[in-house]
Amino acid sequence: MRLPLLFVLWLVAGTLGAQAPRQSVTLGGIVRDSATGEALPHARVTISGINRSAETNADGRFALVDIPVATHTVRVQYIGYRVFQRVVSGDALEKPLSVALVRTAVLLAGTTTTADPDHGMAPVIASGVSHVAISPAQVEAMPSVGEADVFRTLQMLPSVSGTGDGSANLSVRGGAPDQNLVLLDGMTVYHVDHFFGMFSAFNTDALKDIQLFAGGFPARYGGRLSSVVDLTGKSGDEHTVRGSVGLNLLGARGEMEIPLGSGSWLLSARRSYTDIIKSGLYNRLFAVSGGSTSTSSPPRTGSVGGGPGGRNPFQQQGVSPDFYFYDLNSKLTYRPSGRDFLALSLYAGRDNLDQSQSSPPGPGGGILVTGTGTNSAGSDGIQDVTAWGNRGASGRWFRQWGNRLSSDALVAVSRYSSDGSRSSSGSGANGTSFTFGFNEINRVDDVTLRVDNELRVASWSQLAFGTWVTRNRVTYDFLVNSSDTTQRSRNTTRDGRALLSALYAQHVWTPLSAIDITTGVRASSYDATSTTYIEPRLSATAQLTSWLQLKGAWGRYHQFVSRVENEDVLQGSRDFWLLADTLLTPSAAEHRIVGVSVDRPRWAFHVEAYEKVLTDIAIFSRRYRNAFAVNSSSFFYTGSGNVRGLEFMASKKAGALTGWASYTLAKGTNTFAAIDQGNPFPSEYDQRHEAKAFGAYAIGKWELSATALYGSGRPYTAPESQYEVKLLDGSTQTYVHVGDKNAQRLPAYERADVAVSRLFRSDGLDWKLGLSFYNITNRRNVSYRKFDLSQSPLAITDVTQLGFLPSLDLKVTLRDITKMFGDSSGGSR
Repeated sequence: MRLPLLFVLWLVAGTLGAQAPRQSVTLGGIVRDSATGEALPHARVTISGINRSAETNADGRFALVDIPVATHTVRVQYIGYRVFQRVVSGDALEKPLSVALVRTAVLLAGTTTTADPDHGMAPVIASGVSHVAISPAQVEAMPSVGEADVFRTLQMLPSVSGTGDGSANLSVRGGAPDQNLVLLDGMTVYHVDHFFGMFSAFNTDALKDIQLFAGGFPARYGGRLSSVVDLTGKSGDEHTVRGSVGLNLLGARGEMEIPLGSGSWLLSARRSYTDIIKSGLYNRLFAVSGGSTSTSSPPRTGSVGGGPGGRNPFQQQGVSPDFYFYDLNSKLTYRPSGRDFLALSLYAGRDNLDQSQSSPPGPGGGILVTGTGTNSAGSDGIQDVTAWGNRGASGRWFRQWGNRLSSDALVAVSRYSSDGSRSSSGSGANGTSFTFGFNEINRVDDVTLRVDNELRVASWSQLAFGTWVTRNRVTYDFLVNSSDTTQRSRNTTRDGRALLSALYAQHVWTPLSAIDITTGVRASSYDATSTTYIEPRLSATAQLTSWLQLKGAWGRYHQFVSRVENEDVLQGSRDFWLLADTLLTPSAAEHRIVGVSVDRPRWAFHVEAYEKVLTDIAIFSRRYRNAFAVNSSSFFYTGSGNVRGLEFMASKKAGALTGWASYTLAKGTNTFAAIDQGNPFPSEYDQRHEAKAFGAYAIGKWELSATALYGSGRPYTAPESQYEVKLLDGSTQTYVHVGDKNAQRLPAYERADVAVSRLFRSDGLDWKLGLSFYNITNRRNVSYRKFDLSQSPLAITDVTQLGFLPSLDLKVTLRDITKMFGDSSGGSR
């Protein structure tokens, strides 16, 4: 009797235990592109009804912890894709969820429509602070010069200044372009443009995700003061061989995606043919950049050339320069298991400019060597060659240890280089001979090891922690040689090496389902100053209703490598990169941000107010010292800065017409003890008002888009007079008296652009033809002003930017190359 009774009790207990329901589960999964199988990072996964959400990681994976066992609706949103919804219940809650998102652009091009709202051409304002995401589809829809450009699209956001034709650099909330950390697949890119700033250095065809952190960025990022631009390159189609080719008035591009079993390979290349065909568009762009392509053009002091982002002080007449740029992207991915992901990314970009002359420029021509006092009547020849660009590589291993823990390890190397050389020789009007030349070399080498980890502790607790180690070497050498006895050879050389080691930890606490509090700290040890810099971070969001959110952030940041601009109002500016050290101390910033977001299904409205306090920022100037001083350190001045602003943005997310409009009110000032008697003056990027709008309208396979921009005048410094002083040795020295720093303002900037594109579809092929009209009102916005001190009163000439400019772009996409050749073995799923 005892054995059967024990057996019955055991059976009942086992049955009751087996039937005891689990109270909660962890819902995990992966989000992919439905057509290519690519993992999609930063997608938003939400459980409707219980206000629980998560963001996919770098491999498109997500985990929602402590989900009650019930019937739930899972909703997935990603910029540029249709909203995904699925009802999940029972055993399906414990199984990995595979989400395949359909691109919005595919539906816009066809005749199928749905009632579900999507973001269309409006950017996604993330739930965090000052965090915006845009898609390559938005970049392609934007009116452009030549072809779609990712940084030009970012310039249409309220946090980024967009009132300038001549630079694809980003000034984020009054910050300098070098204050932005730009990452491409984890590698640091130091120079971000082509064609003297006309285009960004990134090929839109090779990108799949674009994230901008305009302030208050998380603890995993460091080393910059203003913002982070995190770009993720496409991995390539894992199912079919596909490719595309593009052609415009300046260059050509191509892309190929090849599946490799458990991985893929993407290869993308772009090259201008401006060294072969000097089209009217090229001549206009080069002239606006500051070059001279016409023999009738007068010499222009402060023209661009001879280096990226700077003004060339050695501009000659009658030069038809040879110029071209190229860039190359390659990405190889492999999945050895369901939990591992390996990727190898390569990038190379280069600009090449040759302004050499082998013969005199002609009667009455001559050569003007600005700032040296040499003005010859003839020349035996000029060699003037400059090249600059980036190259880099990154290797990455991502591991999903379980639903709650993942690790991302990366090794990246990158190099920015700028090489310029010029030499000229000849005889003057009095029969004397002369030689003059310079060589300039600037290198920035970066080797980075990075490990990032994410742990979902509970539904109310998420932990991120990791380490970054970066070895930098920055070399700058500028040598001037002259046979003129009134000139001295000058050699400015700096060679710095530094190791930056950083540890960080960040915790997201959700005490209530509607409140997130993020605390973090980053500790950076910098051996060049033998100092550890502690950078605390804090942010919080409160979801007051399903559509109303309050948010705020505060944090400290440091920068250890900077691009220094040589301020010279006559010659423009030459810039170069330098490492911080005990003499040129690291710069620091403190961010203070508050904001409100209203997010409805079809429209959204966002407001953010910010203050950025800067310390130990530097400029390089010879205005207050002997122009031929040997010690270059004496030309550096350090000071402080302050930027305050208020940003408004309204966006329409659904319907045939989508887009956004924004307005920014800001003020930026700097204070340097050695400049203007220590009084505050407007910063270089100070702009009081800026208003921008972008709209896209889809009609079947046609898409129309337009942009409009207004910005109040930027500050500049003007010379007032020049005079000569006779030295004791009998020679004379010319001095220029310059007014207060940035005391003058350029006229306001205004521009409107429109574009139209049409998609043609056939078996296996998509043809997209786009026509853009830049500056349709032909307004001659002022880029900068040049000054002629030889006249009295002072002669001032406005150098204007691009007027009305049409451009054409054709892109042909081969959806499945194997089918076109009669081989269906690599067909789609």
